[in-house]
Amino acid sequence: MSESTSFVQWRERARSEIREERPHVRWLLVVAAIVVMVGILAGVIAFLLG
Repeated sequence: MSESTSFVQWRERARSEIREERPHVRWLLVVAAIVVMVGILAGVIAFLLG
């Protein structure tokens, strides 16, 4: 029971921190998504040419 309570508290704290720092977190996620997409496209092109 205490584990689920601590998990709920941790989740709520993480959500409140994300709400407070939303622009920074949003840009970090956008940059990470772009890097992942570029990596996938590079891998597909290398696979097709290889």
